[in-house]
Amino acid sequence: MEKDEELLSLNTLARILTLYFSPENRTKITPTALTLIAQYLKIYTKEAVCRAYEDKKEKMMTGDDDEVVLEIEDLENGVAAQLALDFS
Repeated sequence: MEKDEELLSLNTLARILTLYFSPENRTKITPTALTLIAQYLKIYTKEAVCRAYEDKKEKMMTGDDDEVVLEIEDLENGVAAQLALDFS
């Protein structure tokens, strides 16, 4: 993953993940695994935005790409649920 594209630092990602680790198990995560998880999140996010964009564009019945503006509701209304099912 290129540094200039990295929006979520690996340290931040590691900290978020360790919040869900069990202290009794002493779970650890390798730098390679962190890099893969970051890449997965990047792909997942891009897919969510693309699906929301296409869904909204279809509902607007417009061919003009410049008029499509996404809101958080566009991700929540159907796109997120289907995406979670597709990625599980």
